[in-house]
Amino acid sequence: MILKDEKFYDLLSPDFDLMVSWEKRLKNEAPFFKKLFEENKVKKILDLACGTGQHSIFFAKSGYEVTGVDLSERMLQVARKNAKGISSVQFLKAGFLDVYPKLKDRFDAVICLGNSLPHLLSQRDLKKTLRNVYNLLNTGGIFILQNRNYDRILKKKIRFMAPNIVETQDGKVVFFRLLDFLKDRLVFNLVTFRQKEGKWSFQTKSTLLRPILRKEIENLLIGQGFKRQKFYGDYGFSPFKSMTSEDLIVFVRK
Repeated sequence: MILKDEKFYDLLSPDFDLMVSWEKRLKNEAPFFKKLFEENKVKKILDLACGTGQHSIFFAKSGYEVTGVDLSERMLQVARKNAKGISSVQFLKAGFLDVYPKLKDRFDAVICLGNSLPHLLSQRDLKKTLRNVYNLLNTGGIFILQNRNYDRILKKKIRFMAPNIVETQDGKVVFFRLLDFLKDRLVFNLVTFRQKEGKWSFQTKSTLLRPILRKEIENLLIGQGFKRQKFYGDYGFSPFKSMTSEDLIVFVRK
C-alpha cells in the first residue's frame, strides 16, 4: 500500500531518530554549513521538512534563530520533545505549498535537506515551492537544497541503499530502503526488520517520489529569480558529477 507523505512520516516518526546516525551525520555536515552561513551573514534559518528537528536543534545550539516546519504533526511532536529547553528554535506545521504566506517572518537562509523535495509529485508544485522559498528569503538570502542524485539513480537503475543496522535493548533493528521504478515516479520502500526475544518481524512502508534531475532544478531556480548557482556532490564542496556523486547539493542566492 502506497501512503501519502503525511501518513508515511507519521508512521515513521517513532523510528526516525533511530534510523539516522545523527551525531556522525551532523559532524560531517557542520563545516559545510558553518562556512556558508558565516560567509553570508546568516542569523535566521528556516528548515523546510525538518522532520524530528535534528538540524534545526543543531543550528539553534550553534547560535542561530531557527524555525522548523514539517507536514507531519507526529514528526513535530518528536522535534519539540528533542528541543525541550532550547528557546531559539520553534516548530510549526506547514507543507511546501502552504508555508508561504503562513509564515510571516523572512529568513537569511532556507534549507531543505534529506531528499525531501522529490515528495512533490508535479513540476507545478515544485515551481510553487521554489517561489515560496524565494518569497521567504531576505534579499541576498541563501537556499541550500540536498537531494539524492537522480541523474545517476535513473541512468544506472540503482534500487538499493545500504541498510542501517542498529542495536537496541530488545535486539537488532535493520532499516532497508529500496526503490521501484515507475514511468515517471519512484516508489520509495522502507522495510524495517526487528529482532525481539530471538525472533524477527518486519514491516514495509511505501510512498511515491518524483525524481528531480540536476538540469530541471537548475532551470526552475533560474526561472524563479535565484542567482549564483553552485552544485556540489557532497558536503566537502566536491563538484557535482552526474554519474558518480551520490547527492546533489544546491546553493543559490536571492
